[in-house]
Amino acid sequence: MLDGLFSGPHLIIVAVIFVALFGAAKLPIFARSLGQSMRIFKSEIKGLKDDDEVAPPPAVAVQQPVIQAPAPVVTPAPAPTPQVFTDANGQQFVMQPVTPQSEQH
Repeated sequence: MLDGLFSGPHLIIVAVIFVALFGAAKLPIFARSLGQSMRIFKSEIKGLKDDDEVAPPPAVAVQQPVIQAPAPVVTPAPAPTPQVFTDANGQQFVMQPVTPQSEQH
């Protein structure tokens, strides 16, 4: 007279064999793993149901006007003035300052 495969005494025997094979220390790890697997399975099933539902049309986005800051005013630096030097003999020398624009290589 079998009440079924998963009756009370059968489940107890299976649990005792499971503990004997894997040890009591690993049972929480197996339970946590089983719980995570069930959560993943449920979320996948829910995702499949959500995919079957008709999605509402996307809202039309209103494009905001682009406001640009005024361009900065760039004033050129004043041109460097040449300097005139006179040596002890009265001979004059003109020294032209070097700027990055007039520098040639």
